Formats: sequence, structure tokens, C-alpha cells
Amino acid sequence: MICQPFSLLDKNWQKLFLISFCFVFSVVFLNVFVPFNINLWENDEGIIQFIRLSKFSAIGISALAFSQFVLRTLFKVASFKLVGFIAWVLLEITLMALLLSLIYQNDGDVFWPLFIECLTYASLVIIIPYAMALLIIYVIQSRQKRNTKMALLSETDLIGIPDENNVIKLSIPLGSLLYFESADNYVVVQYVDDTKIKKKLIRNTLKNLERSLNDAVVKRCHRSYIVNLKSIKLIEKVSGKFFIHIKNSEVLIPISANYIPQFKAHIA
Repeated sequence: MICQPFSLLDKNWQKLFLISFCFVFSVVFLNVFVPFNINLWENDEGIIQFIRLSKFSAIGISALAFSQFVLRTLFKVASFKLVGFIAWVLLEITLMALLLSLIYQNDGDVFWPLFIECLTYASLVIIIPYAMALLIIYVIQSRQKRNTKMALLSETDLIGIPDENNVIKLSIPLGSLLYFESADNYVVVQYVDDTKIKKKLIRNTLKNLERSLNDAVVKRCHRSYIVNLKSIKLIEKVSGKFFIHIKNSEVLIPISANYIPQFKAHIA
């Protein structure tokens, strides 16, 4: 596991997002929560104090930007393994502490105690926003991959529909599938065959189908319906409720409140 690829910071937009997020977070964190009694280090207040505290963030984040855009280019680090990424983060924190120590070292100060102190502070401040930024990047990247995978699916690609024993009972082109409708212990498969809408009854539940079928292809929208995303003609809001218009069909399929977040990208 520790040697698996780590691709969350391979692209420039991901690096920029990491740097921007960590900077904004650290500025807000230092000025709102003033950890380590940092507000008492100097006799200032108001905008002067805000600038002083934000300066700590700017110095630290400049080290982060240097590592992501300069050092990675210099050492030709296009991507990481997980173990390499962990080591790189430790290097970035060390660079932050080193830069802060060099800038804020006073005459007569012993360097190493100051460096250890800066290393501790930098670690405590940067780890949380760093982890949060990676989580956000991961979510965005996962959605992009899912959308790309769906876009690459051909209308003629077959989708296999299993029964409760996971035995494929019907295989139809993705472009022909309209939606699934619950019918007690059965599922009604609605599909198009030679311009005619047909149905097939399969012993299964929507819950089982939801687990077994690709979420990038079909999506649950109601306790009684799963729709083929490629069969959606439009989504209409009527009296505060959303309804799906299906291609080649007059049926209006409701979207329950619980499932609206899953369709947010389509509604927007």
C-alpha cells in the first residue's frame, strides 16, 4: 500500500489549489484562533497585527510553492508513490521551518532551538489544511474520472441486468435503457426496442441493482426509480419538486429530496 501511486498533486491546478487553500486557511486560523499566543509576540493590534500574523502564513506558503513548482521541476518529480509523497511533505514542513528560522532569527539567538520551535509550529498549522485540500482534490478528481468514464461509454455498449442471484437476465444497449421501476420483489426494466417501449420483469430489488450497476451510468432518484443518465431528456422543477423527463417516453419520474444532491450537477 505504501508503494502505490499517489496522483493527487500531479497537475498544476491541483498544486495551485493546495497552495491557495493552505494560505487562506492559515491566515484565517492564525488571525482568528491566534495559537501559541502569537498575538502577544509583538505589541501591536488591528490591521498591523493582521499583517504581521498573515506574514507568517505567506512565508510558510512560499516554501510550499517553491517545493511544488521549483523543486519538483528541478528534481523531475512528476508524480509520487505514497511513501515518496509522505517524505516530500516532511521536506516541505522542514523548508517552512528553515525559512521562518532564518527570517526571524535575532542576533544572539541559537539557531537550532529556534528551528525546532518553528518546525513544531509549522507542522501544527499546515497539516490540517494540507489534508483538507487533498481531500477536496480527491473528491474533484473522482468526479472527473466518473464523468469521463460515463462520457466514453458508447450508446451501443451492453449493460447486463442481473437478478437477485446476480445472474444476468437481460443485456441491452446502454442507449436503449430508459429506467428501472420497483414492483414489490421485482424490478421493471423499461427500454426501447425498434422505437417501441418495452418492459421486462426481473426478480430483484432496486437496492441490489444500485450496488451492482455502475453509478456513472445509472443513478437512483427515488425509492421506486433508477434512471439511465443518458436517457434523461431534461429535468424540470414544478412547484418546488424536480421531475425527470425521459427520452421516448411520456413518463415523469420524480426526484426525492434525499437524492437531489446526487443530481446537483445535472440540475445546475
